[in-house]
Amino acid sequence: MSRSYVPAFVSSALNKAQQALVDATSAPLCSLSETAVIRQLTVRNPTFWLRVAAMGDLGFAEAYMYGEVECDDLIRVFMVFLRNSEQLSALGSGFSRFLRIPQKYAGARIVNTITNARSNISAHYDISNAMFMGFLSKDMTYSSAIFPELDGDLDPIAKKLQMQLGNCSPATHVTSATTSPPALDDTSSLSSSSSSTALGEVLFDKKSTDKKSTRAKPDTDIIGLPEHASEEEDPLYQAQMRKLRHIIRKADIRPGHRVLEIGSGWGSMSMLIATSIPGTTVDTLTLSVQQAALARERIRAAGLGLGYGEASRVRVHLMDYRAMPAEWEGKFDRVVSIEMIEAVGQEYLGTYWEKIDWALKKDTGVGVIQGITLPEARFDAYVRELDFIRKWVLFPGGFLPTFALLVETMTRASHGRLVVESASNIGPHYARTLRDWRERFEARFEDIVVPALKAEHQELTTREDIEVFRRKWIFYYAYCEIGFTARLLGDHIITFTREGNVDYGCQVFE
Repeated sequence: MSRSYVPAFVSSALNKAQQALVDATSAPLCSLSETAVIRQLTVRNPTFWLRVAAMGDLGFAEAYMYGEVECDDLIRVFMVFLRNSEQLSALGSGFSRFLRIPQKYAGARIVNTITNARSNISAHYDISNAMFMGFLSKDMTYSSAIFPELDGDLDPIAKKLQMQLGNCSPATHVTSATTSPPALDDTSSLSSSSSSTALGEVLFDKKSTDKKSTRAKPDTDIIGLPEHASEEEDPLYQAQMRKLRHIIRKADIRPGHRVLEIGSGWGSMSMLIATSIPGTTVDTLTLSVQQAALARERIRAAGLGLGYGEASRVRVHLMDYRAMPAEWEGKFDRVVSIEMIEAVGQEYLGTYWEKIDWALKKDTGVGVIQGITLPEARFDAYVRELDFIRKWVLFPGGFLPTFALLVETMTRASHGRLVVESASNIGPHYARTLRDWRERFEARFEDIVVPALKAEHQELTTREDIEVFRRKWIFYYAYCEIGFTARLLGDHIITFTREGNVDYGCQVFE
């Protein structure tokens, strides 16, 4: 881009963008016992600078999607950006904020009314069942797992380097494949650690071996497609089953219970409940046509009924949670909802809790939700701005609450009838979950993902279109991974019950 044809205020913003990246990549490196790992940004199109100047991190994301910038390790680049956020805050110029205004309102006005909700969910979950099969584990659970250790997938050398990153940094270079603006060649400091305290095995395994317990034991025959490694050989599958069993135990689901699940996914939770706890029935709600179809197919194959109708142990309803039939009021012993609350929208958080309160039995009801959350300090900025996830990945109308907002809206909407029993944050486990998904997605992209996309999306006619899709999802995995690693995102499991429900007991060690 020739500066002579650019208005002065735009040129100033471009200069700020470039200088911010120079500042962010100019701090001296501390010495490492290992050879410093070089990370490089290559700018292939000068439009990159305009995007970054105009939209900051969203501009960087879009530039990556469209191939205007290349880098050999997005995670390390994000670490550099996070550790140099003060320098990069220079991108918040008046020009930048001005251009973000239409971006903000373009996303914020898509409200999750009952009329809009199905199309909003379809925008993400109805891409292609086969595409999701390409990176999920056999159980088809699309939410954070719980691993025995957070970074068990990393090799010893990577682990050692990661331990050192608390005080030392790899080098990051920014270069340009174009003549304007000039290349940036300076290195940067980086300090980051993804280490966190893993949830102890005592929370998951000791109780599961108790012969007197009526709680769930895993059904290792839950079907899934395609055939990945066997359950015994697939750490992601085992971690997902560990998380599902954990939620079942927190909910204290017992034989004969009727369970409501808000957000079916592809049926992993509802099928595990029905196959492992005698006499239970599950009504599970989804707005995704493709999810409903595959979940019913899996339910039939598992011998749990047709997936609909009173005779089925698991009944999949293509239904909005706000449209449950009147006869369901107060009929459910338990409610579970796994990473569905992100689809509710800010305007409807209260309605979500009202419907859970309405559906649960009035004296003995218990519920567990799992939901992605934001730290309180980041909430105001999140509400004001439109980020990459909300624009390009999360369904329209999606919204991430804070933990405090969840508890506040629960208490207010239920008039105090729902009482928090316990809460835990498994967010650090999401980093490894996303890392597993990204590796599977990349390994199976040509063989599974591309044919699935071509079969269901005829508009993806060129290799360029497919490449944009690939880069968008790679960015999504990495962007979220670093968010959970750095604890800029959380993933809370909240258990709640009725005041005076002495029958529930105390599941503190589950």
